[in-house]
Order: sequence, then C-alpha cells, then structure tokens
Amino acid sequence: MEIVQGLHQLKTPMTSPALPYVMPYVFECSDGITLFDAGFGTPEAIASLTAQLAVLGYEPKHIQRLIISHAHPDHLGMSAWIREQSPDSSLVMLEREWQWITDRWLDNDAWTQLSDQWLVLHGVPQAEIEEAQTAGGSTPAARRPPLRFDIEPDVKLRDGEVLEFDRWRIQAVWTPGHTPGHLCAYELNHRLMFTGDHVLPHISPNVSLHADQEGTSPLSDFRDSLRKVAAFDVDRALPAHEFTIPDLAGRCAVLLHHHDERLDEVRHAIGPDVATAREISQRVKWNTGPFDDFNIFMKRSALGETLSHLRLLQDEERVRRIEGDGRVHWARV
Repeated sequence: MEIVQGLHQLKTPMTSPALPYVMPYVFECSDGITLFDAGFGTPEAIASLTAQLAVLGYEPKHIQRLIISHAHPDHLGMSAWIREQSPDSSLVMLEREWQWITDRWLDNDAWTQLSDQWLVLHGVPQAEIEEAQTAGGSTPAARRPPLRFDIEPDVKLRDGEVLEFDRWRIQAVWTPGHTPGHLCAYELNHRLMFTGDHVLPHISPNVSLHADQEGTSPLSDFRDSLRKVAAFDVDRALPAHEFTIPDLAGRCAVLLHHHDERLDEVRHAIGPDVATAREISQRVKWNTGPFDDFNIFMKRSALGETLSHLRLLQDEERVRRIEGDGRVHWARV
C-alpha cells in the first residue's frame, strides 16, 4: 500500500497468530530503497519481503539502509540477511537501544541465569523454571527464530537527530518503555510518525520491568513517551502491527487511560495482606488467558508487566515493597 508518493507499507508474516504480520515501510530513493523495520528472519518472512519488493521493481540488493525501531526479533531479525544481500547497506538504530543490546543480549546465558533468579525472587517456584528448561521453552530463543547480533549499527542516532536521505527527513524520537531505546521516527516533510511498537492501534505493547532494569520505571518512561509523541503535529501514525492510526494523540490518550485502570487493578489484586508479583499476576486479567496457563516465557513477560505497574505504584506511594526470605512481597499503602 502506498502511503504517500514513494513510501510503501508492506506486510511480512509473524510466527504468532495473535499478531499475524509486521509492517515494514519502504522509502524509494534515487540510489535504491530504505526500510523502516523488516520482520522476522524466517524463510517465510524473507520470501514475502522479496516478493513484495519485486512488485515495486526492487530486489533486496537495492536496500541501502535499514532503520530499526527496536531490538525485538520481529523487527531486527532480518538484518543479517539484508546485509548479506546488500553488503554496503547501513544499519540504523538509536544509540540507547544498541547499548541495551550489548548489556543484555550478547551474553544470552548470563542473561537467562539472571532472569531465572529474578523469577524466583518474585515468586515463581524453582521447580517450575526447571521443568520449563527441561521442556525447552524457558527462553525466547526456544520459541523464535535465532536472532543474530553480529552487526553493529553503522549509524547510532540520538534523540532529536535528523537523518536525511534523498528527499526524506527522519527525526529520531526516543520513546523508552517497550524497550529502553525504542525509536519512533517523524518524517518532517509529510508529518508522518512511524511508531514501531510504541503506539499500536488496538493493543497495548508489553511494558515490563525485568531483572536488568531494577531501579528504573519502564511504565513511567512509557507514559512520558506517549505524551511526547502525542505533542507532534502528525497527519498519520504508521505502526509496526495492525493498521494505520489516524489520530495519534487520541490513541495515546486511550493508552494512558488504560494504564491508569491497570494500575488500580494491580493494586487491588494485592489483597488485604501481602503478595508476590506472581500472585498478583495470577489475580489480574490477561487478554490471552489465565496466567497459570502461560508457558514460562509468557509468564516472564507478564510478570515483568505486573512489576512495571508495581514500581510506578511504589513511586506514587500507593504500595510498598517488602524484601525478606529470598522473596519480594508487595502491600498496599
């Protein structure tokens, strides 16, 4: 689908029926094309991207740069393959996201060990984690295509920096929350905001506090980032999933309200006594079903989202954190 002259929205398949596709965006340039996101590095996604580029008159070798919104496999997963097809292409992302990649993902074994300890700290039984490891489903890598981080970005953007290529002017908008270095991109000439996973038209992106984020407040960052993009003069917002957002400020307001309600729900789920984050996660509602039915990877994600709400409630002095006996408990204030 052509958004404006020379800018096209594609769709490449995902590995989950809940979100069936990623939407890469193709900028036509005098020397080739630029992509904003691409998709999973699966054979199906690669074939889909290749076929859709052919309809536009291009091949993967014509890709001059790949701009990445954030370092999740459905956005970054095709980067190594694109570099193989177009060796002179450049990889572009926010400097803060590359820092997060190097801090967390380049030593996956260390990260998994830390994360498992974090699960136990917040109430998940060790036996449950070991059972998942035996079944081969304890990490994202067990459920997703392998993700290669062997390409350092050629361009590491900072918030507010403008990237110009051909007739396009892209302003980097740092929007932490879904990931610490998530990039939204504002195309100044056409007043278009590429929102990645930061703002989606129907669902709320996962905003989690994980083992390597203790001392931070991802949900507070996310809410501030929603207000940040809502302040731009935007004609249309172009997300990575679902469909185009005609009213970005309105959608941001809905998401802020959703998290206000979720904060109240999480606080109520603590109950009159104390509870671990796991117990609270078992008591709140999840769109994808009961917490106890999740595999360990989904539980890790859901637990992180519960903790991001608890951290903000703690900052607002509506709950307090209680540590002892190798567990963290929460109580209402």
